[in-house]
Amino acid sequence: MKSKESKQIIFMVIVGLVLFSSILLQTLLAGKGQILFVETEVGLKQNGEAVVGYTVQWQVLSGELHGFYFEGNDRLKVGMVSRDSYAVDSSEKMYKLDISYVGSGKWDIVLANGQGVSHGTVTFVFYFTTNFANAGYLVPTVSKSGRELAAFNWAPVQWDEASGQKHYALKILTPFILPGDISPREYVEENQLILTEKWVNERYRIDYQRSGTDRLRLVFFKEYPGNKYHMRTQFYMPADWFSLTDSMRPPDISYPGESGIFEDNTLLFGGMALVVIIFFVIMLSKHRSMITAHKGLDDVRWENLNWTPPKLVLSSFRKPGKICKSLTPLEAAFYLGLPLKRILSSMLDAMVAEGYLEVIGESPLLVKMLTQPDTSRLDPYERHFFNSLADDGQLSQEELESLMNLAVKNIQQKAWDADVEATQKYYAKRIEDYIIDRGKGIRERFINRDDNWYYWYYHSHRYYSRDYDFDRDPYQYETSIPVDVDHLIQGSVSSEIIHDLNVCHDACHSACHSACHSACHSACHSACHSACVSGGSH
Repeated sequence: MKSKESKQIIFMVIVGLVLFSSILLQTLLAGKGQILFVETEVGLKQNGEAVVGYTVQWQVLSGELHGFYFEGNDRLKVGMVSRDSYAVDSSEKMYKLDISYVGSGKWDIVLANGQGVSHGTVTFVFYFTTNFANAGYLVPTVSKSGRELAAFNWAPVQWDEASGQKHYALKILTPFILPGDISPREYVEENQLILTEKWVNERYRIDYQRSGTDRLRLVFFKEYPGNKYHMRTQFYMPADWFSLTDSMRPPDISYPGESGIFEDNTLLFGGMALVVIIFFVIMLSKHRSMITAHKGLDDVRWENLNWTPPKLVLSSFRKPGKICKSLTPLEAAFYLGLPLKRILSSMLDAMVAEGYLEVIGESPLLVKMLTQPDTSRLDPYERHFFNSLADDGQLSQEELESLMNLAVKNIQQKAWDADVEATQKYYAKRIEDYIIDRGKGIRERFINRDDNWYYWYYHSHRYYSRDYDFDRDPYQYETSIPVDVDHLIQGSVSSEIIHDLNVCHDACHSACHSACHSACHSACHSACHSACVSGGSH
């Protein structure tokens, strides 16, 4: 009996040592990297919901770099993490990402399928949905003079292994739509729309930009921030840009309008035990650099500011002026920021008009197939959409998610380094020219961008033969589409991301949000839970 027990103990020790050796070997061979730059994009909606996107470029120092750990969001709860996030190395090879929840607000972000990069750089781009109002980082307040404001006070996560970081950029895409043909900076200054703290202006270069959908974007830029830099910003916007309530204020936060310390007169703003012990020593050492984001709003001090904005230059793998001309009409719709439900409704409307489908119920949506089309003449999205309806007459979340992921993947591959705004303007002009060439007099007949796109989509289709003369509503079914997100692509990668979950915001959030850099963030997000960022390359 003792001999049997001894053998069991020896076996357990051997197994433990083998496991430990494997872990130790992986640790020793794990890649080491340093951060070259970080860009964070926030696409804000009126209710405080947002898409947050991070672009993090690593320089491989040794071994084979697989990924890093992300944490430190504090109260900012992550709703969904996009499984269509991606990475690209210095040879322009693209990778899918595996993003897994480790626990305690920490995520492990690695290149999919065990891939690694042994030299050069690798740039990770990932997004998640959240709500800044619920977290207390976007709150209503009132100045001493009685002006109602919305206060934004937040810092993206701090990063270790960043002593050589060249820049840290924070881009905030606001809900405010700028008037046409006017300089964003001039308009902001003339109307005193943005108020900032003096320390914010002292720390950062600040720029005001127009997104591809004319939304006002704020950019805060810090050169050579140093390791573990706290990229905190605090500024104030007109309250009527948002639909916030006093109940959104966390109880532990004080506000400038209530403390009376500011004036509204500023602009801008045994063997196994041993194995376990050694294992935890290694892991604790490996994760020692994790840092959490700043908590809460501090008291505010307002002072008169007088500064000259510097010229802002941001480096990334998106090429200024480069236009992706190979998008299909449906991909262009995603890229232009048409709401996802509208795009799906337009596909359904076209198939109903062609006599392939009949809508027999709208709540919930129920469809009957009348005629089988030649699906080889439909594009991949239409084919996927038709097959999803043809089997049971309904659309499931899984079917819709699969279609959205297909769109995001294809747009990423085509437009990963395209200039989002330049590409959006290209397709807007292409659509206008198409309609004018057909003698429709775009400016006299209509001004709705979504209708413009549908006219181009329907009449340029190689298979559809019926007529559309703005005589029906192609978006009549959008309220019946059972999708949980509104946009796949929204504005400009810069924050229209995911960039507003509406190109998923920026047009497949910049790379399409940089291929999804401003995008991908609405619909392409798979359900995951919280996330954070910090470092710990491996």
